[in-house]
Amino acid sequence: MAKITISGFMGSGKTLIGNLLSEKLNIPFYDLDNEIEKREKRDIKEIFKESGESYFRKIEKEVLFELLNLEEDFVLSLGGGTITNEESIDLIIKRSIPILLYGDIKIFYKRVKDSDKRPLVNDFQSFLKLYRKREKFYKKIPIKIKSDKDKNEIVNEIVNLLKRIQYEEPQKIIYELGITLNFKKDIFFSIIDNKVFEIFKDRFKIINLYIIKNGEKSKNLYEYFKILDFLSSIKFEKSDLLYGIGGGVVGDISGFVSSTYMRGVQFYLIPTTLLSQVDSSIGGKNGLNLKRGKNLVGTIYLPKETIIDPSFLFTLNKNEILSGLGEVFKYGILRENGIFDFLEEKEKIDFYEIIQLIKLSIEEKINFIKEDLFDNKNKRVFLNLGHTLGHALENITNYGKISHGEAVAFGILFSSYLSLRLKLMEEKTFERIFNVYKKIGFNYEKFLDLNLLKKEKLEHTLLLDKKSRENRLNLVLPVNIGDVRIFNCFNVDEYIKKLFEFVNFLKEEK
Repeated sequence: MAKITISGFMGSGKTLIGNLLSEKLNIPFYDLDNEIEKREKRDIKEIFKESGESYFRKIEKEVLFELLNLEEDFVLSLGGGTITNEESIDLIIKRSIPILLYGDIKIFYKRVKDSDKRPLVNDFQSFLKLYRKREKFYKKIPIKIKSDKDKNEIVNEIVNLLKRIQYEEPQKIIYELGITLNFKKDIFFSIIDNKVFEIFKDRFKIINLYIIKNGEKSKNLYEYFKILDFLSSIKFEKSDLLYGIGGGVVGDISGFVSSTYMRGVQFYLIPTTLLSQVDSSIGGKNGLNLKRGKNLVGTIYLPKETIIDPSFLFTLNKNEILSGLGEVFKYGILRENGIFDFLEEKEKIDFYEIIQLIKLSIEEKINFIKEDLFDNKNKRVFLNLGHTLGHALENITNYGKISHGEAVAFGILFSSYLSLRLKLMEEKTFERIFNVYKKIGFNYEKFLDLNLLKKEKLEHTLLLDKKSRENRLNLVLPVNIGDVRIFNCFNVDEYIKKLFEFVNFLKEEK
């Protein structure tokens, strides 16, 4: 549990829902307007009339910051205009679970039109105009819940979002929205991403820090040896705890360090990107890159505990979210688990939907690795769907020009096309996969200059894939949604020929 802030326009039900939620969770409830009135010893309407709106917004921001700095958990109902201040909305997103109540503006007006406590309410047109002015700020609140429905249904919806889920096999995973907002443990040593440190350093008490630069290029042997040297310099002992806090790169390098330093030390993983929360933090694979290929050096070594908190995702940009959805897209095709239908049916994928997808994806990853942790029973190998081409494209474009998830999603799309051309997949199935690919927001146009790449370079990079054997590729190809098969010894020349054919097909689609 954590600090929960409830935003919304006048009449959206913030105070009512906030009170009910605090009772349900047994934590205190605060109303920001009431707290301001207590401090000022006058009501909101008087503050506006006597001191003006600018003064009110100044006091509002001060009281908000004081409340968000409290150590206790609580529910806080915000004023309708609180989020119009950039500093305020930034702090709300970093230090709380921010929920927006939205709905029919006409219903909201009916609820407040006769109130004498609303200094900015006159008639419906002025009410609507004010709403339109604030609408762009409301869009920044990550979790949006429709509020023109039964109050108990709304409260239960929020409570369900906050539920902790714990898995024990094959590794201990604790999933909870906001679990790190009140993180109490002292961390002796942490490897942390520089961007994560910049945004979230106040969440953790870290004694010894090793900050790595965000991005795939940090996943190398040179960085690895620097970390080992740092560990020895601080006299890190076998009983000390090592935390990896960041995305997939931090997870890989933390796991590799932990599995090799002193022949193995315990480590905890706190993944902070969608990609790492749905995929790379689960299953113990830790890989470093060489110049000639991705993850060519690695170990399989499980963290003692993986803590998954979706609140880290609230500050991610669209490309980072898209990258994570590449792996979610993969899970949706691997089995009939409801993920593909979910992606196909939803009008949009907002944070509310992403939270559902994280839980479903964790369960899917566990399903594929729990009996095949060391990748020798031909089950975990299915998780490589889209990765043969995906890893090659990341390598050729020098890691960073395209994200891992985008590369994998394109690899899945090509795998589906290849299956279609081999008469293994029906046309209607390929069209469904292609439509969901586009609906999620992936842009295949950035891959259309593949014809400019030298065939020799592609061949060389593809054959560096860990699954290749004697100049042939071992491929994972989808035949249908929920039906994915392994094809051994696929001719690399034929693979590249079909890839260029696919690129030409996409050019005609434009």
